Amino acid sequence: MAAADDISAVRECLKDYADRGVFRGYTERRGRLGRIVFRFSWLARGPYDLQYEPRTGTFVFLNALPNMPARTPIARALKTFVSGLSAESLPEHRRVDPARASMSAFVRRGDMQLSVVARRGHHAYAANRVVNLMHEVYLHLHSYYPEYLWENYDVSQD
Repeated sequence: MAAADDISAVRECLKDYADRGVFRGYTERRGRLGRIVFRFSWLARGPYDLQYEPRTGTFVFLNALPNMPARTPIARALKTFVSGLSAESLPEHRRVDPARASMSAFVRRGDMQLSVVARRGHHAYAANRVVNLMHEVYLHLHSYYPEYLWENYDVSQD
């Protein structure tokens, strides 16, 4: 029963973003092995795919940052940035509480993916935090690596 409650809480959290107009084109589909994939448009023109594994509480933005080879300065910088988002010096609304979830950034097949793994009973919190993580990374890129956004997200250079 706990898994069904977690799934409902995650759906409610993400649906709330869509209902408020933060996400556009919000859909949900079953993925492989019991996973759920939420698709929505948000920061970029194309849609994002957020995969949720209810059994483990793992959220992964599958197509978060395309064209980012491993072992490049930008990939290293973003991994460091993401690991710093659990620092106690950050305001509570901007950080990920390590007692409730963990997060990481990793490169798979030339694309960086962002992941948040919920601790037991904190799946809705992790759903909120993975959205916040993507937003924080996007703002960081906008400030420090705008050329990446120009080339990969078709963001205006103005």
